[in-house]
Amino acid sequence: MAINPRHLGAALSMLLWQAPVFAALGGDAHSLDADRTVMSGQLRSTSMQQYDLHEITTSGGTVIHEYMTRQGTVFAVTWRGPFAPNLQQLFGSYYQQFQKGVAGSAPGMHRVMTIAQPDFVMHAVGLMRSYHGSAYVPSLVPTGVSVGTLQ
Repeated sequence: MAINPRHLGAALSMLLWQAPVFAALGGDAHSLDADRTVMSGQLRSTSMQQYDLHEITTSGGTVIHEYMTRQGTVFAVTWRGPFAPNLQQLFGSYYQQFQKGVAGSAPGMHRVMTIAQPDFVMHAVGLMRSYHGSAYVPSLVPTGVSVGTLQ
């Protein structure tokens, strides 16, 4: 069976133009190195009692923690540092819920933001050269883990 070169070219271009996958909320472990590369950072991983903690320190000094279940799913992310991280990258498919939450917030009140939806919770504070926050997916948090202790 002969392969039509036009079909092969179209299939290859679709593969090449796919957006990279990151270890965002709800994402998996296979892309932590990609996050480190995109953020120009250093990755350090620590196994905790109920989850794995992956810490990326960006070249700009922002520290990002990605909390991963034993099954390899990111259930929470936190950040702190002089620069805000790329939230679209960190939130992955939950970024749309973030955008809906932002759309419902009061204009001009974006220094402190809290979004509490059934399956997406975020709290962030942003002041000049001081950004910190956290986001998690309640349905993905392992039993016995208190999200209040995640930093």
